[in-house]
This record gives sequence, C-alpha cells and structure tokens, in this order.
Amino acid sequence: MTERAQSDLAYIRELMSETRRAACISGGYFIVWGVVVSAGLLLTWLQVVGVLPYLPYVTWVPCMILGMLGNVILVRRDRREPVQSYAGRLVGMVWIALGLTQLLFFFAGLGQGALPGAYLPAVFGGLIAVGIFLTGILAGLGWLRNMAFGWWLGSLAMFIWPGETAILLMGVLLLLFYVLPGVLLIRMRHHRLDAVGA
Repeated sequence: MTERAQSDLAYIRELMSETRRAACISGGYFIVWGVVVSAGLLLTWLQVVGVLPYLPYVTWVPCMILGMLGNVILVRRDRREPVQSYAGRLVGMVWIALGLTQLLFFFAGLGQGALPGAYLPAVFGGLIAVGIFLTGILAGLGWLRNMAFGWWLGSLAMFIWPGETAILLMGVLLLLFYVLPGVLLIRMRHHRLDAVGA
C-alpha cells in the first residue's frame, strides 16, 4: 500500500471517528424538530378535519420559528462541547441543506400552488429519509441508517393515501423514526461521556 493510500485511509478513519462522536451530540436536534413538527401536524390535522379554521401559514410559521430558536440554543450549547469536529459540521450541513429544501417546498411550492399540500408530508418524508440515511452512514450507526427505510416506506404510503391519513402517518413516523432516535443518541452520548469520565 502506498504512503498516500495509507494517509487517505487514516484521514477517513479519523473523519468517521469524529462523526461518531458528533452524532452523539445531535440527538437534541431530532427531538426539538420532531416535537415542533408533530405539534404543527396536529394543528394542521385539526384544520383539515374542520375543528380549526384552515390557516397553514399561521400554524407553520410559529412552528418554524420555535424550531429555529431550539436550533440556536442547541448550537450554542454544542459550541461549548470539548469535541468540535469537521465531521460534526458535515452532518449539520446535511440537515441544513434538507431543511432549506423543505422550507423552499413549503413556502414557494405550496404558496405558489405548484405543490399540492396533501402531498407535502410524503415529499418531506422522503427528504427526511435521505438525512437519516446519510447521518447513519457518516456516524457509522447502522440502526440509524436503517431507520431511513421506514421513512421511505412511509413516504410511499403517504403518496398513496394523501391528506388526513398522511398527516397522521407523518406524526407516527416522527415519533418512531425521529424523536426516538434523538433520545437514543442522547443516551449514547451520556454513556460515552460517563465512560471517559467527562
């Protein structure tokens, strides 16, 4: 093996190691966004079934603001962590890119009538699957990577059954394949910090 190849392998190993450490910090983001989006979905479902007046922007703009505030708090907390890695920023960039894409689809696609609102949960489910899959691969967490398949199947189901059913299914997917992984990642982080005596 050439010296360059050995150097490249060492770099890849270090990147994966850093990402694994970073992944244990990122569980809070899953929980914040899972809770915020679930609340938005519940309000949207109540609007769709006629319990509340249908005002999607009045529901989702405050939800997005709350999610972003939660993000800011978590980012500030993470900056105080002893481990600051390129790999952690890489995982963050994946989610920022997907989040911006979702915002574009919601505000431009739905707002301009280019995307029917009934299919947005299915589209968002597919995008979340990509984020979960990439995060699982970068972090070396097979169980997290595999949760993406649940999102892809859920996305397919939401395309088949749009509307009220899709809203409820999206809520279930968020609890099982977003909030729960966030809790598991936080527990992994605590175990890892306990193991190193931090």
